[in-house]
Formats: sequence, C-alpha cells, structure tokens
Amino acid sequence: FPSVRWPTSWRSPKGDAATADAPPRPVGHLVNHLSGLAGIQGIGYDYVLGSGGVYVQSESAHRTARVLVAPCGGRGLAPVAVKVTLPHGRFPSRLLEAGLRWFQDAPGTERFFAVRWDGHAYRPVVPPQAGTGSSLTYRPPNGVVAEFHSHGRLPAFFSATDDRDEQGFRIYGVAGRLDSARPELRLRVGIYGHFAPLEWSQVFDGPAPDVRLVGEESESPLDIIPIARR
Repeated sequence: FPSVRWPTSWRSPKGDAATADAPPRPVGHLVNHLSGLAGIQGIGYDYVLGSGGVYVQSESAHRTARVLVAPCGGRGLAPVAVKVTLPHGRFPSRLLEAGLRWFQDAPGTERFFAVRWDGHAYRPVVPPQAGTGSSLTYRPPNGVVAEFHSHGRLPAFFSATDDRDEQGFRIYGVAGRLDSARPELRLRVGIYGHFAPLEWSQVFDGPAPDVRLVGEESESPLDIIPIARR
C-alpha cells in the first residue's frame, strides 16, 4: 500500500478503460489485495478494505490521513497502515500555549481558534464568536488545518455536538478544566466524521505546556509523519 505519495488513479477490477471512463465520484472504494490495490479513488476520500478491516483515507495540500474505522479480519487481503502526515511539519507549540492562555482568560466561556498554513508558517485564526459556559457559536473559517475549542470548567472531551460539528478533514483539539492549576487537552484527527486519537508530540513541535494530556495513557494514537518544511 502506498505510504507517502498516493497516485491519482488506481487499477480497476474492470480494467484501465473502465477506470478512465468512470465519472469522478466523491467517495472511492478500494480493496488492498495481496497482488495490489484495486478500485476507484474518490475526489474527497476513500474507504479501503484490508486485512485489518475498513479504513478511511483522504489527502490535501496540508495533511494526509488514513484511519481504521471498522476493524475486522479480512482473510486473503494485504495490511493497510494507519497514519497522519503534515507536509509542512508539526505546529509550533507556542500556538497552543497562546491559545490556551486565551482560553484561560475566560474559564467560564467556551472559545474557539483555528490554525491555517499561510504559505510560509502556521498562523492562528480567531473568527467572530459568541460563547457561554456550555455553548459556542462561530463562523467556521475556511482553509484551516486544525481547530481547537474550550469547554471552560468542564473536562476536555469531545461531545456529541462536537462530533456533529467536526465533520471536516482536520486535526481537532478540546481543552477543559481551565479554572484548575493543570488544564486538560485532548487531540484527535477527523476525516469527514471518522475520528482517531492523537498525542501531543504527533501534532506539536516542542514540549507540552503544563496540561494533562487526556487519553494518552489509555489509547493507541496514530503513526504521524511530520515532514520538515524545506
């Protein structure tokens, strides 16, 4: 299975002509046979069947990801690797540190910021927003790589509302217990409604601030591959 650069077309079980004549589709379906990958790739994302189950993958200029969504035993199929790749490298830890301080300035109010690649560096994006102790409304920014929001004094967890809202292809983070001496932070990658946990060192370049990284003790994160910017 390709691990770095994905081709724009795949071998169709009906032959090359069928692949060339097929209209573009938003979702692709691929099977990783022992003899190679077969199927048609989608414009938005793909489901891939391998020996470990069903995976979902997507690729953009600023991130690439593949996560397991339905584990099962696929006999006679080749394995598929899970990963997340950041072509411009990991985010500077100072971005999260500044965002966390901003969250802590209003521990009783939910807040939101995002991270965008501007062509040279990662930059924070803070859209117009209105938050309370248990709700947050804002205009979602376009073209961002990651989104972070706070849960005020509540624990850092992804709620059902978060799952409904975070339906894009991004890295997501939530901070909580902002009124405590050691706030909490939880990270995940989302691929159009499918999620997998991440660790601090996989997302950020630099030491973590004094926060409790929720989930790192009990969950197995993805293999993330940061690529240094040249």
